[in-house]
Amino acid sequence: MTEINLAYDSLKHFNGLIHRQPLFISKKLDVDSYHLTFLDSNGNSLDENTPVPEFLPQLSDILQAINHNQKTLLTVPASWQQVLFDYAMPRIDLIIEANDKAVFKSAMPHVSYAVNAKNKTGKSRTLLIDLNAFSEEEISEQLPKWRQQHEVLCALNVNAANQFSLCQLHEIDLMQGFFYTLPDTSVDKKIAPAAQTLMELLVKLQDPEVEVDELAEIINQDVALSYKLLRLINSAFFGLPREVGSTRQAIVMLGQNKIKTWASLLCLSGLDNKPNELRTTAMIRGRMCELLAKYYKGHADVFFAAGLFSTLDALMDKPLEVLLQDLPLSEELHSALLHKEGPAGNALEQVLNYERGNWSAIDYSAVSADALLAAYLDALFWAKELNLQLND
Repeated sequence: MTEINLAYDSLKHFNGLIHRQPLFISKKLDVDSYHLTFLDSNGNSLDENTPVPEFLPQLSDILQAINHNQKTLLTVPASWQQVLFDYAMPRIDLIIEANDKAVFKSAMPHVSYAVNAKNKTGKSRTLLIDLNAFSEEEISEQLPKWRQQHEVLCALNVNAANQFSLCQLHEIDLMQGFFYTLPDTSVDKKIAPAAQTLMELLVKLQDPEVEVDELAEIINQDVALSYKLLRLINSAFFGLPREVGSTRQAIVMLGQNKIKTWASLLCLSGLDNKPNELRTTAMIRGRMCELLAKYYKGHADVFFAAGLFSTLDALMDKPLEVLLQDLPLSEELHSALLHKEGPAGNALEQVLNYERGNWSAIDYSAVSADALLAAYLDALFWAKELNLQLND
């Protein structure tokens, strides 16, 4: 096992919750960095004197295991902050969220610090602006001063279309929130031709009556899809004992349900009019739901599909209830996606609450906080490795 994998495994022993969110460049909606927050098991901020964990010296390797790039904003207690400045981490660009109790040394090449607009400790390169703490008028009034004092303005809790528009209007540099996972239903847009073709393919892939040869033919009709599927299945990610030479052979070896799911994932990853991070979110949701299936005594394939298809509305900019009318999904999967009912629906709701940091809504009766954290971290790691294969 590599040092990176060992470091990542050490993170699972953290006695609390860990939350990761992308920070988007406002103009392009590309991911600039990730925001990693450490919390207690109830989702509250850690005490500022929380003991320094054993994994902290390995933070550089941990971030390489779960992040697509090495620029990271950290929210950690003051007791950890000072220690981080003593470690040499040349492979990452670290930004630490500051607080009044933190004592910062002189600037280092790989470390800077951010301050909160409501609780400033002084001038820094990055200012964090919680949109829930300010009215639109206050932001407009404060913006010139913030611009003068800070190089980078980062808006937090951008969770709705109007908040996204506000950031665009004021040219805020970075945005964090779950706005990108919501469909844009402001206008009744027609589904683009490429998306329509994708939906037609998804319908065929989900047909419960399809036979092996017919499924192989459906996939092979899309040359790019069949190529990507075989390339992925024969990659180190799957680690199969022998090479798979045809789509039909892949179906026989892995089973129809798995091939349908992987083909669907590759279809969704083909849309280029949405942030790449939305594809990653679909992967994380699918994998995390799949890992939670054993706690709900459900079928892993159904749980994975529930997580994967839960992003369809954002990908197509249409409500799920409209999109699902055309997809011949099982009643279990349909109910899970639309109403969050049944075992798969309950798991999906847990995953969505975790993704959005809605800690008070998480029900730990079926899955403990430790198990939920482990599933979340495994999903981050899995999505990172899968993306490497897809982008190779």
